[in-house]
Amino acid sequence: MPASGLILCASGAVLGALAVAPLSAGAHLLAAAASLGLLVSTLTARVTPAFRTLLAAVLVLGSLSAWLHARGEPNLVERRTARYDAIVLGSNGEGDSVVRLEGLRVLARFPDPAPAIGASVVVRGRLVPFDDARNSGEPSERALQRERGIDARLESAAVLEASGALRQAQDDTVAIFLARAHAWAHEQLRARLGEPNASVVAGELWGERSALPPDLRAEFQETGTVHVLVTAGLHVGAVAALCLALFSAASLPRWLACVLTALAVWTFAFWSGAELPAIRAATMATAALTARACGRATFSYNALALAALVIVFVRPLSVATPSFALSFSCVAGIFTLAPLVERVVDRIASLPHAVREALVLSTATQLSTWPLTAAIFLQFGTYGLPANLAVVPCVAATMALGAAQLLLWWCAPLAQACANLNSWLLTWMLAAVRTLSSLPLASIPMTPAPPWAIAAYDAALLAAPALVKRNAYIAACVTLLFTAGLVLWPPHLEDRRLRITVLDVGQADSIVVQTPAGHAFLVDAGGRLERGPQGNDSLAELVGERIVVPFLLRHGIHALDALIISHPHGDHVGGCSPVLRKLRVAEIADSGQTYGGHAYHDCLDTAHADGVPIVSPRAGDVWHTGDGVTLTFIGPSLPFIGSKNAINDNSIAFILQYRSFRMLFTGDAGVEAEQRFLAEGVDLHADVLKVGHHGSAYSSSPVFIAAVHPQYAVISVGRHNLFGHPAPTTLQTLEDSGSTVYRTDTNGALTVITNGTALTTQPSLLDDMSQRRR
Repeated sequence: MPASGLILCASGAVLGALAVAPLSAGAHLLAAAASLGLLVSTLTARVTPAFRTLLAAVLVLGSLSAWLHARGEPNLVERRTARYDAIVLGSNGEGDSVVRLEGLRVLARFPDPAPAIGASVVVRGRLVPFDDARNSGEPSERALQRERGIDARLESAAVLEASGALRQAQDDTVAIFLARAHAWAHEQLRARLGEPNASVVAGELWGERSALPPDLRAEFQETGTVHVLVTAGLHVGAVAALCLALFSAASLPRWLACVLTALAVWTFAFWSGAELPAIRAATMATAALTARACGRATFSYNALALAALVIVFVRPLSVATPSFALSFSCVAGIFTLAPLVERVVDRIASLPHAVREALVLSTATQLSTWPLTAAIFLQFGTYGLPANLAVVPCVAATMALGAAQLLLWWCAPLAQACANLNSWLLTWMLAAVRTLSSLPLASIPMTPAPPWAIAAYDAALLAAPALVKRNAYIAACVTLLFTAGLVLWPPHLEDRRLRITVLDVGQADSIVVQTPAGHAFLVDAGGRLERGPQGNDSLAELVGERIVVPFLLRHGIHALDALIISHPHGDHVGGCSPVLRKLRVAEIADSGQTYGGHAYHDCLDTAHADGVPIVSPRAGDVWHTGDGVTLTFIGPSLPFIGSKNAINDNSIAFILQYRSFRMLFTGDAGVEAEQRFLAEGVDLHADVLKVGHHGSAYSSSPVFIAAVHPQYAVISVGRHNLFGHPAPTTLQTLEDSGSTVYRTDTNGALTVITNGTALTTQPSLLDDMSQRRR
């Protein structure tokens, strides 16, 4: 086997697993090109036929491993409400209990009080599998939950009775033990450290960070230090370094110190929940410790390759996840760039060893991972390097002091002393994160670069040390800057067509309009109805943060010509404030009605603070985009309709026209608004109708639908909503009119694409109506 044989075999296994993974077309093409390049380089290199056969076998075995594991995944379908015997295994830290039923691990949110960990109960609920992506470009929730070991969700969960007859499996016993241990440990930390310090230490020790305030979690993310709160390579490395130092101080033989350290590393990985990042890091640490015990180089690409091989054949489905790419990019970047960065630092200044090492490792890590973190989190942390320099060196100490506090729980004075020392370090860490996140341009919204652009940047990084050795400094800098530019400003092909996407935002509305010349409008911003008093963390705004803003950024939209709020209910205006905070908005179109909802007033306050003008279009107003698209407003008219549903009936309504294509938007306008449109003689005919008020029985009257006579009707509606939307009468009316009906609860997001004459509809969830053309 050649010197790089293990690396080549690991690369082949990874590429084989990627070949059968559910990736985008661009990612599959890149993986296929890499596989072809690997095979060609092997065929042309001076290697034995046996190694070529081995490499081909590893590639095939990687694909086979991924295929077999995918077949072994439970194939769930949504079920009716039923009773189940269940065991409570723990909590996901976000208000959901993890329970086992019928051999599955599912999330269930019970009314307070939730059953205790380890309880055997009879529960009632509807078993629902997690979704694949319901909006273009978004990650699959099913894949994310699969990586966490969760199979489904139990909706409308309720505990009926205790059940003592259910037998616990061995893995359930382990899970229950860990959950109880984590809960006890968090209480011990909280009692002496307080919050949010206790949650930071819990995040370091076992990845529990749900108790952190949302604003603080956002600050960690914006400064590029969120990895501190996720048990992975940094924390495993800290455990290994601390244990090696301790065993070396005890004058133990090197081989014994390495063995004991490896045991400590795997114990920590088990304690932290045996999550995939911890398993990867523990595998790599074990390989490094084995090399150290044998007198070989501790850190090498072979250790990285060995860890990759283990993952491919133990958990191959994780190879296609962002965390896998991020973890291995980080370590490979350190191996590749640390020597080069160290030489540069030494030329600039003479620094103490500890400071130099922290600077070198942080710089190498940031250089190798920022394209992936920008693609995953949709933002570039401008101050990532100084933030990591301030925070990362404290992690080992805060982990050690936190562990010491837990081990000394029986001796209150000593435990409190550890907590007091730890609180000083934690105060410094939090102050650094908060200060840097408050600086101007601390976080820049990013459109994720295509996989080939990130691969080109990584290739430039790998080539940089070799170019520097040959004194080709200019070539190295130019290559790095050029490929970094491809990541920062991803190239895209212009689509000179009109694109209208009705997003799947649950029981809410949000529609993105992209014109042929690149103008963009957002019609409503998702959310949810607000009932009762609302604080500054209105749940209506979460939909905007998690779905609407990410969709816009993933599609290269950083500025909106207008944000049109059809009416001020929380399920239409909820995401407006997050949109205003993340994107540039030229103006807001508001119906001008009086309403007391928190999300609506937060939107207005944010707009006023940012100087965004607010206009109130009325029936008869016409907007022109300059590229042939017009918005002709047909409502509201003055005086406002004074019905029981006046807020809905006075929604902003308009007809969007591009050449011969017409689409009608009516917000939540009901029958009385429809009657006014008809009475005013508005030409309502349209190719596509965004059905009013989520398809309720109080809109879409037969006479109105007959006047519109849409070829396609789109209903934005949430699954299993409490309102019974869409109403059977509305569906019947649309069917009688000959319309093809798309629903976001069954079809996911719908994209309408037209050049003004030909029309294509593309639902996110494919079925027999996946492509219909006129």
